[in-house]
Amino acid sequence: MRPTNLRWSASAALLLIAIAGCNAPQPSDQPSGSAAPGATTDPAAESNLPADQVMLQTVVDQAEARDFCDGFFQPEVAAESQVYRMGDRALVELHCARAAYQSVYTYVAVQPDGTLQPLPLDLFYPDQAGQFVRSREATVGGLTTFDPAQGLLTVFSKARGLGDCGSLAEYRWTDGALELATFRYQACSDSPGEFVDPADYPQVYP
Repeated sequence: MRPTNLRWSASAALLLIAIAGCNAPQPSDQPSGSAAPGATTDPAAESNLPADQVMLQTVVDQAEARDFCDGFFQPEVAAESQVYRMGDRALVELHCARAAYQSVYTYVAVQPDGTLQPLPLDLFYPDQAGQFVRSREATVGGLTTFDPAQGLLTVFSKARGLGDCGSLAEYRWTDGALELATFRYQACSDSPGEFVDPADYPQVYP
């Protein structure tokens, strides 16, 4: 039956439109078709990864038994660790210990099947003759930042509390590993001079 009250019909139509608008999906802050930095655009690629907290707890639970931290593990600081989802894998930055002016970290990859793979980092040390020797270490001491969008880990390692000497290393996330991209080193002086930005340290590698 056709409504006889046209004014009521128009009001009802407007009300229904308003209700539909309230129930419509709200736009996300993330642009349509884009993914969060460092994440895959294929949801199936991450389907096998558990929740971040589960992955982190698994790494922490196995830290001592598998000696991820190379003897530096302090359980009380492990809560400050980070998890970064990188496609079908995840990178766990395990905060192993806190020292006087920097911390000790280790890195563990969570594979698609859930297995944990420690990721040692390459760096350089000067020997007694002043020649740089490449070494691979289970842990790294320093101030760290990780950019998931670029897959770039930066580690500034102070040689002393003043922070006027030490090393600056960059590692790139590649095929589930952290490969050394650049390494810079500034020797300490007995007479500390003007502060040098770590980005301006002499380049040792490549």
